[in-house]
Amino acid sequence: NGWWEILPKPPAHRVLQGNIRVETAIVGAGVCGMAVAHRLGELRQDAEIALIEAERAGFGASGRNAGFMLNLHSHGAPKRIDVLRRNMKLWESGLSDLHRMAREFQIDCAWDDFGRIYGAAGPDGERQIKKIAETLDELQQERRWLTQDDMESRIGTRFYGRGLHVAGNALVNPAALMRGMAQNLPRNVTLFEESPVVSLESAGGGFTLETPQGSVTADRIVLATGVFLRQFGIASGRYVPMATYASLTAPLTDDELSASGLGEPFGLLASSEYGATIRLTNDRRILFRNLFEFAPNAPTPAQRVLEIRKIHREAMLKRWPGLPSTEFVHCWGGTMAFTWNNGAVFGEYAPNLYAVLASDVSPMTRGAAAGRLLADLMDGRDSELLSLQLGIPGAGRLPPRPFLDLGIAARRGLLYLAARSEF
Repeated sequence: NGWWEILPKPPAHRVLQGNIRVETAIVGAGVCGMAVAHRLGELRQDAEIALIEAERAGFGASGRNAGFMLNLHSHGAPKRIDVLRRNMKLWESGLSDLHRMAREFQIDCAWDDFGRIYGAAGPDGERQIKKIAETLDELQQERRWLTQDDMESRIGTRFYGRGLHVAGNALVNPAALMRGMAQNLPRNVTLFEESPVVSLESAGGGFTLETPQGSVTADRIVLATGVFLRQFGIASGRYVPMATYASLTAPLTDDELSASGLGEPFGLLASSEYGATIRLTNDRRILFRNLFEFAPNAPTPAQRVLEIRKIHREAMLKRWPGLPSTEFVHCWGGTMAFTWNNGAVFGEYAPNLYAVLASDVSPMTRGAAAGRLLADLMDGRDSELLSLQLGIPGAGRLPPRPFLDLGIAARRGLLYLAARSEF
C-alpha cells in the first residue's frame, strides 16, 4: 500500500491478548467499522466497545483506494435518477462526517476540496461524458467543460479530447485519513490491531470471538470486514470481490514537472467505466489506478501486482511522454465488493448480530454514512437518512460459479473493448 508506505512510521499498537468482555465488538477497522465505532462510542459513552482489526488500521482496503471522497458518481447515464438522488444524500452525509473528523482531529491527510475532472479520450469516453454532463444538469450540480487546450493547461497532456470539472468532492491520502480516525476514537472504544478473528460463536445469549492470542465476549457483534464478510456467513453469493490496482511515483522533481507539463494537484476519473483514475498529489506524486479483475480468492496475487506496474507505466507515458525515466516506486492491489443490483448489506442479520458493507462505487463516503447509520439503528434512533438507507434493496443473489465467472469475463471484455482508448 503506497499511501501507507509514504506516511511516517505508525505509532505502537495494541494486540488483543487474554480474554475481555465488552458490550459491543466491531470486527473490521475500515471505513464502515470505524464509522460505527465513532458514532456508537459517542451515543453509548458508558459502554465498553472493542474495535478489532486483522491488520493495521489504514493498511486495508479503506486505505488503498485512490483517495476520492465522492459526493456523487455515475459512469454515463444512471439507470434511475431517483436512486442517484438518494445516494447523493447518503454520500454527502458520509463526506460531511469524514471532513468534520479530519478538521476536528486535525488529521494530516492532505484533504483537498478539488472536486474531480472527468476525462474523455476516445469514442466511448465522449459518449459517456455527454451523459455525465446531462445527469449533472438534471441534478443541478455545478460543472464546467474543459477543452483539449484546457486539459493540456491543467493536467499537462492532450491525451484527453475534453474534460468536465465537477465540484463537490475531496481528495485525500486515504491511509492517513483512516490512521487519524483510529488515533482519535472515543475513550470507551479500544482498538486492537493485528488481531485477526479466527472464529465467531454464539455463547450464552452473546458472542465469543477468538483471535490468535485472545478472545472477546460481547453482547453484540458488528461485522464490517469488507469482502471477507462471506467468511462469517453474511451475504455469501450476493457480492463479487473485484481487485483493482494502483501505482504511485516518488515526488516529481522540478525537471520532471517541467518536462511533463504537470503543475497543480488534480484528480481525474475516466468517463468510461473501465478507464484510468489518475491523480497528481499535493506532494507531486502521480497515482494511476485502473483494471478490475475478478478476485474470488482475495487478496490479490503479488505476481499480478508486479505485472500491473508495467501496464501503468505504459499508460503514464502515453499521457506524459516527457517522463521516460519516471518510475512507479509503489504498486499495490486492493479488493472491492460489487453487487449486481447496487444493493445493500446493512442491518441486523441475527439477534444482536449486525453487518455493514461499503459496496459498489464511492465506497468511502458510502461506507462512512452506512457505518454511522448502523450505529444509530443499534441505538434505536431514527432519521430521514436512516430511512433512506433502510429503503435500499438488499444485495441480490448472484448466479453460481462457473456461470458467474463467465458473466464477469464477458462484461469485462466488453467494457475493455469499449474503453480501450481511455486506458
